[in-house]
Amino acid sequence: MKKLTRIGLALLGAIGLAAVAPSGASAQEKFPNEPVIIQVPFAPGGGADRTFRLFAPYLSAELGVPVKVTNVAGGGGWVSWSQVTNEWGPDDDHKLAVVNIPHIFSMLNPNMGRKETLESFNFLAWHSYDPGLWLIRWDDDRFETFEDVLKYAEKTPLVVSVGSHGGDDHVGMGFAMKAVPALKNSKLLFSDTGDNGKIQQILGKTSDMVAGNVGYYINSVMERKLRPVAVLHDEPWILLPSVPTFQEVTGQPNITYAGRTLATANGLAEEKRAIYLAAIKRAMANPEYQQKERDNRNFLMFREGEEMWALLRAGQKVAEDAAYWETSQ
Repeated sequence: MKKLTRIGLALLGAIGLAAVAPSGASAQEKFPNEPVIIQVPFAPGGGADRTFRLFAPYLSAELGVPVKVTNVAGGGGWVSWSQVTNEWGPDDDHKLAVVNIPHIFSMLNPNMGRKETLESFNFLAWHSYDPGLWLIRWDDDRFETFEDVLKYAEKTPLVVSVGSHGGDDHVGMGFAMKAVPALKNSKLLFSDTGDNGKIQQILGKTSDMVAGNVGYYINSVMERKLRPVAVLHDEPWILLPSVPTFQEVTGQPNITYAGRTLATANGLAEEKRAIYLAAIKRAMANPEYQQKERDNRNFLMFREGEEMWALLRAGQKVAEDAAYWETSQ
């Protein structure tokens, strides 16, 4: 995870494209030949929605057809992902799905009774990476550093705003509650309205700390509304280099993040899959798009093939070790 290499700028050759069609050939010989949708598994306005609305016009330029973002919210993402794994088939060849890591690992929760595995998804590429960040109110005079937070938590259960059940916020807190005695009795506040609800909780003094991600919360830091106290990465993060890692303070590794991937229907023809993958790679290499995501404080991280699968399996191991479903109070 330390070596996050830059996205290569070299363009791929045409992958799986047929020979140039003769004059008058039907549009059906081209792919894609109608608008493509990107299905986001959460309501509009969140980090994933914002990212893929930025991305859509650049992918559209590469595919040569309109690309539209749709939102299918509910079930912590599983209303959408159930469609992707159980309903989408080869005929759904003009659909792409956003699959969030570690959110899909809520399928590990025995109480959910889900049968899906990582292999249930036809992953195309890893798109972006946003490490976990813990913050307190800027004007909270009870503590200023993470060490102060831990000392407070030794005497009084810490109240922490997290997102949905099984999200990266929940996973990170689940691990921390097992690994650090001072945090064992922390109380978790879940938010039905995502980060907006979490910000209302922390600024409204309903919670002592909020668990989020660097990209979404850095503006609150710059506005001096929230103070970052720990980043959940294996080394200080490039956007907040002075913020200590969880491990630096506690001695325990806690690497959690919001990872965004793109998948397509199971059974999709390999030549179509290759066209999507090549277009995604080219669109992510577009300098204008890269600049927009830098302005958005979103870290692009293209991975495909075995590199992508290594990240997916590592993410599942973190969720298994955290056993976050045991800390759902």
